[in-house]
Amino acid sequence: MTSDAARLRRARLIERMRCAEQRQAAAEAHRAEAVRQKLEQLSDRTRTLAQVYALRDGARDGADLRSASVLGSHLNELGATAARQAADARRTADDRLAQLAVADRRLQRAEEGRRDLARAIGEKAARDDVPRARKTGTHLE
Repeated sequence: MTSDAARLRRARLIERMRCAEQRQAAAEAHRAEAVRQKLEQLSDRTRTLAQVYALRDGARDGADLRSASVLGSHLNELGATAARQAADARRTADDRLAQLAVADRRLQRAEEGRRDLARAIGEKAARDDVPRARKTGTHLE
C-alpha cells in the first residue's frame, strides 16, 4: 500500500508542478500580448501623426516646409520601426500562446493521470477488501 501512496503523492506533485508551469505560461502570454497591443497602438498613432503632418499646408516659407517634411519623414521612419517591432511582438505573443497551450495539455494529462491512478488504487483496495471464501474441509480431503 505504501508504494500506491507514494505513486499517488508523486502524481499530485507532478500535477502541482504542471499547474505552476501553466500559470507561468499564462502570465508570460499575457505580458507578450500586452506588449504587442501597445506596440501596435504606437505604430497606428505614429502612422496617423505622419499622415497629419503630410497633409499640413501651413508653411509660410521654405524653412517651414523643409522642417515639416523632415518631421514627416522621421515620423514615417518611426512608424515603420514600430510596425516591425509590433510584428516581432506578434510573433512572440503567438509563441507564448502556443507554449500556454502546451502547458494546458500537460496539466490536463497530469490531472487525468492522477485521477486514473487514484481510481485504480481505489479499485485495487476495494478488490483486496472483499473477503474471500474459506476453504471448507481439510487438506486431507
